[in-house]
Amino acid sequence: MPAYAYRAYLANGARENGVVEATTKQEAARKLAQQGRRSYHLVPASEEKAQIRLPGKTYFTLTRRVDLSRLFGELSVLLNAGFTIDRALNAVISGEGNAGRRQQLQTVLDLTTGGRSIADAFLTLPGITPDIAALLASGERSGKMAYICQRLADAFEARAKRRTSIIEALTYPAFLLLVMCGAMIILATVLVPALEPIFEGSSAPKPFTMRMLSVFGSIFNDYPFVFPLAALLALLFYLVLSRSAAAKSTFSRWLLKIPVIGPLVVNAVLARYLETLSLLLGNGVTMSEALRLATNVSQQAALKGSFAAIEEEVANGARLHNAAANAKLFDNATLSLISLGDDANALPVVLDRAGKMLQSAVTRRIDTLLKLLTPAMTISLGFLVGSLVVSVMTTILSINDLALQ
Repeated sequence: MPAYAYRAYLANGARENGVVEATTKQEAARKLAQQGRRSYHLVPASEEKAQIRLPGKTYFTLTRRVDLSRLFGELSVLLNAGFTIDRALNAVISGEGNAGRRQQLQTVLDLTTGGRSIADAFLTLPGITPDIAALLASGERSGKMAYICQRLADAFEARAKRRTSIIEALTYPAFLLLVMCGAMIILATVLVPALEPIFEGSSAPKPFTMRMLSVFGSIFNDYPFVFPLAALLALLFYLVLSRSAAAKSTFSRWLLKIPVIGPLVVNAVLARYLETLSLLLGNGVTMSEALRLATNVSQQAALKGSFAAIEEEVANGARLHNAAANAKLFDNATLSLISLGDDANALPVVLDRAGKMLQSAVTRRIDTLLKLLTPAMTISLGFLVGSLVVSVMTTILSINDLALQ
C-alpha cells in the first residue's frame, strides 16, 4: 500500500512528523483527521526530501526568507482548529529552526500582540505586497482568515512550482553553455597559441575564427581581471536600473511587447487581479476599495494604469463590465463572465472562476514553452559547438595547405 509522509499539528498545537499508509492522498488526509492530526504537508513518502542536519545545528538552509506558502498553510490549519492568530503564530515560531526566519515571524507576532492589525504586521515580511496585505485585512474584518490563508498558501505554492519548473528546464542548457565556454577558453589559451607559430613567416592569413580566439586568449591571459570587472559593472548597472522608476516603466513596456512572453505576463497578472478582486468582494470590501487594492497586484506600470482607469470609471458610475471592456485587456470570454456576474449580483464567484480559467491557460502555455525550451536551446548550442568545430578544422586544413607550400 502506498505511504504518505505528513507534517501535522496535534490538538495541543504541537507538531508531529510521520508516515501514514493509504491508497490515495485524500484517504491519508481523512485518516489523519480522524486521529486528531491536522496535516499541513502531505506528499507521497517517495517524494519527501530528507533535510541535511548538521551535528548540533539547526536544519541547513541557504535562505533566511520565510516560506510564505508553508507559513500560510500552517496558519490556515491552526486557525481552522480554533487557534487565535497569536497562538497560531506562536506555534509556527516554535517549530521554525532558522534563527533569521524565527526573528522575522517574532516581529510579526510582537506587532499583532501590540495592537497592530494583521495586515500591517505581515507587511514587515519580505514578499508580502500591498494586495496580499489587503486580502489579510479583509479576512480579519470578515472572520474568514483561515480561508484567506489557505488561498494565499495555494497561490504561493503554485508560484513556487512554476519557478522550479523553469529552473529545471534551464539547468541542462545552462550546463551545455558552461561546457562550451570552457571549451572556448581551452581553445583560446592552449590550442591557438600552439598553432600560431606555424602561420608566422607565412603569407597565408590566419582564419577569422583563429584571429578572434587569439584576441580572446590574449585578453584572458594578460588582463584576467577584465571579465569579473565586466560582470561586476553589469551587476551594478542592473542594481541602479532596478531602483529607477523610469527604467522599470521602460522595461515593463518592453516586456509586454515581446511576442510570446508579453501575453503570458499580461494573462498571469489579469488572473491574479480577478482572483484578488473576487476575494476582496467576497469578504465584504466595497467595489471601489476592492478595485483600488487589486491594482497593486501588477508591477507593470502599463497594466497599473489600465487598472486605475477601471477603478476611476467604476467610481464615476460605470458598470464593471463596461470599464473592463474599455481597458481592452480582457478577452471576450472573460468579459462575458464579468457581465453575467454583474447582472446576477454574483461577481465574487464569477470573478474567481474567470481568474482560474486565465491561470489554467497560462499554466498550459508555460508547460508547452518549457517542453520546447530545452530541445530548442540544445539545438542552438549544438549549432554553436558545431561552428566552433568547423572553425578548428578549417584552421587545421590551413596548416596542411602551408605544409604543402
